[in-house]
Amino acid sequence: MKPIIGITMDWEGGTYRVNESYVQAILNAGGIPICLPYIAEEDGEQLINKIDGLLLTGGGDINPILFGEEPLPKLGRVVTKRDEREIQWTKIALQRNIPILAICRGLQVLNVALGGTIIQDIYSQNEREILLHTQNSHRSETSHFVHLQDKCKLQQVVSSTKIAVNSFHHQAVKEIAEDLTIVGVASDGIVEAVEHKTSPFCIGVQWHPEELAFNGEEGAIKLFKAFVAACTKE
Repeated sequence: MKPIIGITMDWEGGTYRVNESYVQAILNAGGIPICLPYIAEEDGEQLINKIDGLLLTGGGDINPILFGEEPLPKLGRVVTKRDEREIQWTKIALQRNIPILAICRGLQVLNVALGGTIIQDIYSQNEREILLHTQNSHRSETSHFVHLQDKCKLQQVVSSTKIAVNSFHHQAVKEIAEDLTIVGVASDGIVEAVEHKTSPFCIGVQWHPEELAFNGEEGAIKLFKAFVAACTKE
């Protein structure tokens, strides 16, 4: 049977939204996508128990209160109810050994859920020169490189230690959670990929592989296939 993949959604002005590229990437990899609404906390565990994999998608910023900080001037739009449910779902999924693929904001949610912190704005909070991490080119095009740790799961999936990625973020990992390992960085030192130390499959990437897969990029397609394969029950 095909695995059921729960996809988180953004929310603004009373409307849920999710980019088609996430849905299509799961379909093309052999999974069945379902979109997860922000139901009450007491129902969260029941919902996650119905899925075989969790896809944490991109979107707005995380409320800094949730990692012990107050908002800085460059903080963008936050939706606290989204943050709270995704953090809850992440913890439950890890407890249940449900595979997780965390994309962009999703990587940051994963880190916060496990006790890490986030740079609220990489441009104003760094003394060193930073790459342009919110590219001006099309979403399906690559804009900078990421260097992957040799023999990490992600490197084994994409078969390379240096990959070109797209980039649409102004936040990033600050303090890495104890249960996570940094496995990919940009040339400016920004964290671009993490993996859980003990989970069978829990990978977070700061770029948007769903957009690259939508455009036929081989490494991104391999990542979604590996995720869906990990979610498939024997």
